[in-house]
Amino acid sequence: MIETVDLKKIYNRGKRFQVEAVIDANVMAESGEITVFVGPSGCGKTTLMSMIGQLLTPTEGRILIDDEDITSYSDGWKAVFRRENVGFVFQHINLLPNLNALENVMIPLLSHNVNPSEFRDPALQLLEALGLAERAYFGVEQLSGGQQQRVAVARALITKPNIIVADEPLTFVDEESAKTITDSFSKLRDDGKTILISTHVSNLAKLADKTYLMKNGRIVKSSAG
Repeated sequence: MIETVDLKKIYNRGKRFQVEAVIDANVMAESGEITVFVGPSGCGKTTLMSMIGQLLTPTEGRILIDDEDITSYSDGWKAVFRRENVGFVFQHINLLPNLNALENVMIPLLSHNVNPSEFRDPALQLLEALGLAERAYFGVEQLSGGQQQRVAVARALITKPNIIVADEPLTFVDEESAKTITDSFSKLRDDGKTILISTHVSNLAKLADKTYLMKNGRIVKSSAG
């Protein structure tokens, strides 16, 4: 379970161009649930999810994981936590263009004390589950936008994380890819994962067990189901 308490992120605090990106965000994300953040571009969704995923340090407030306050833990501890527990699907995909689809999926393994070759078959199975079995050895430039996003989803899952943070995962995808990705998130929920998604796409919002509507850096509404 993830809980945030009065979470804030303020850039250039006290300066002329201060930006209040996230203000007093109180979020509860349960295991085995999909928690969705909805709102227009620039409303703070990405910043909030980056703090929850330990990519950004809050200006104020607390983040609790399974009732443990991890807010003031060291950057080194947070790096290990991300590596061991969090899978990220980035809005801009961020695949490495000099690698093929399979190699991109296996990239996160390089930071783990494992032999990546032992994960070749699991990586291929992930690609197959996402409808990309025949594209495993294709270069990034040979894949459509939707196929690239599915590779990014597989990359986020290769280390079997307990928490999945997906930032606008349907932005660049076609209808077929959208369905494949949403089906994958549904299965992850059934497997007990904690899933956080930011989106403005209605078919992702429909998946939500809990929805937070954001505007101007604030959560203005929350709803269950």
